[in-house]
Amino acid sequence: MASEVKNRLLEYLGVKGITQLEFTRRLGVSSTYIGAMRRSLSDAKVARIRQLFPDLNTSWLLYGEGEMLNERDAAPSAEDGYLVPLLPVAAFAGNLQLWSEGVNLDQCEKIRVPIHGVDFAIRISGDSMEPALHNGSMLYIKRINDRAFVPWGNMMVIDTENGVLVKSVYPDRDDSSFIVAKSVNPNYPPLRIPSESIFGLYRILGSSTVYSTM
Repeated sequence: MASEVKNRLLEYLGVKGITQLEFTRRLGVSSTYIGAMRRSLSDAKVARIRQLFPDLNTSWLLYGEGEMLNERDAAPSAEDGYLVPLLPVAAFAGNLQLWSEGVNLDQCEKIRVPIHGVDFAIRISGDSMEPALHNGSMLYIKRINDRAFVPWGNMMVIDTENGVLVKSVYPDRDDSSFIVAKSVNPNYPPLRIPSESIFGLYRILGSSTVYSTM
């Protein structure tokens, strides 16, 4: 039944900390798509979901069979590193940047990182987080469930409808529907970002430092 598929989809999104807005944006459908579901997913939508969310067991999603998440290949040892997608966009440590509508993780370059539990790797562009983080450096990031808890005051990667940022994140004391994103470099003023425009927050688990020669 469509209602059961919708409930399982919402359960998956809740477990992964993915908002309905982010899911529908990446799937390329209306933001009201999930709420308006009256029938099961089409074959084309299932194929697209497999591409975008390879850890989701679509047999579980459609029929309730098996476990929610697909079993991953055995993790490599720490000596070999852990294989994760390198996102083909830059986290701007500066001004907002327009970026592509969704990233197909199956087509991303894979790199080995030395830290367990990393979801993605992404490069920094800009100098607003100097001297803490340097232009061109690689960040190893993990998505958080921002509906449960936000570690205020920490540097995070912020995926917004206007671009990808790396900033220190604080609550807006005047309006809880905004967050305040601050730079380390004093030449950059704080940004107020509406929560509804944020697709995801990512904790920085580690980085590989590159020192700019410019």
